[in-house]
Amino acid sequence: MTKHLQLATHVLAVSFCSAGFLAAGFLAASQAAVAQSPTPRLYRASSIEWVQEVSGSFSAGKFVKVKSSNGSIRVQGAQQNSITYTIREHVRATTEDRARRELNRMRFTTYSSGDTVVLQADCEGSRQGAIDFDIQLPAQTSVVRLETEGGRVAANNLSGRVEAKTGAGGIQLDRISGVISVSSGGGNIEIGKVGNDVEASTGGGNIRLVSAAGHVTAKSGGGNLKIGWAKVMTLQTGAGSIQVTKCDGKIKAETAGGNIELNDIAGTAEIETGGGSIHIGPVQGGVRAETSAGGIMAKLASGGAPFTDSKLETQVGDIVVYVPEGLGVNVRAAVEAARSYGIRSEFGELKITSPTRNLGPREFYAEGSLNGGGPILHVHTTAGNIEIKREIRP
Repeated sequence: MTKHLQLATHVLAVSFCSAGFLAAGFLAASQAAVAQSPTPRLYRASSIEWVQEVSGSFSAGKFVKVKSSNGSIRVQGAQQNSITYTIREHVRATTEDRARRELNRMRFTTYSSGDTVVLQADCEGSRQGAIDFDIQLPAQTSVVRLETEGGRVAANNLSGRVEAKTGAGGIQLDRISGVISVSSGGGNIEIGKVGNDVEASTGGGNIRLVSAAGHVTAKSGGGNLKIGWAKVMTLQTGAGSIQVTKCDGKIKAETAGGNIELNDIAGTAEIETGGGSIHIGPVQGGVRAETSAGGIMAKLASGGAPFTDSKLETQVGDIVVYVPEGLGVNVRAAVEAARSYGIRSEFGELKITSPTRNLGPREFYAEGSLNGGGPILHVHTTAGNIEIKREIRP
């Protein structure tokens, strides 16, 4: 049985349906790409799963798009001039006949037009099917777009732009030199060492990134964010924690209810959590940190980016600030209802005003210029204590 596809000039297409037939047709004045004829192989993977596999190759393009209605996608960059692929169709069936009937509802196509190569799978006719792609392509491919409605996406060793989207699965990327833009409906996102800007979002999973030589924008509906190093960061999660090892510039971190830990920040920091603790520092460019219910510990630093007006505020919790030698600031601190000592300072320049009697809320205030003065440092807690300490360098 043969099924012919309608193809435009300079386009080669391969259509494969799982009853075991293959159709290929092309109209081209000159062949821009030639696909090898796939030989399907059907085998039983388990007592209730059958897999049909086909492999092929064709000339590479600058732009590659892979799309599956259900299944995983794996792309590997390599030092080669062609695209090679293996496509696996998975179905659940107890007998070979039932498997073939289910497989016959599924379809994939591959085609090339000019600089664009497309591999596409359609599993919507199958009730229990999935089509997986395993692809090798030239590492220097300019743009790679990967999309699946239900499966995992992985790509590595590519120098161009990578875009990936999955409706529910996880995403894993590593050794990508170009710009990255990825999203998942709810899976985890794992990104290794990459060389450019990164934009990553997930409906509820965790996001982990080792390093990126650019601006990182990461957003999760409720997962944890763990970022190693990047130049600039914008981080947001609906309920999880945020942890950063190092940022060379400005950072903005926000969570509705988790803890935030930011280490070694060379620029300014904007931090907000609806109900967790905040740990930051050393931070060179100034900090604005706010939490509704949690403590704040901040280590300020000098000698890098110019320090700017800063603010540390919590509704319920203690605040501890470390100020190093050489960093001049004007401190304005207030405790509305102290839970014990109110305000303590290791700087004699800081004048502390304590309540004259113990009736009512125990309010404390402190003001003074440290290390010659400079930008304003506001420190405020509604219910808690404040400590201003000297940062002693080893």
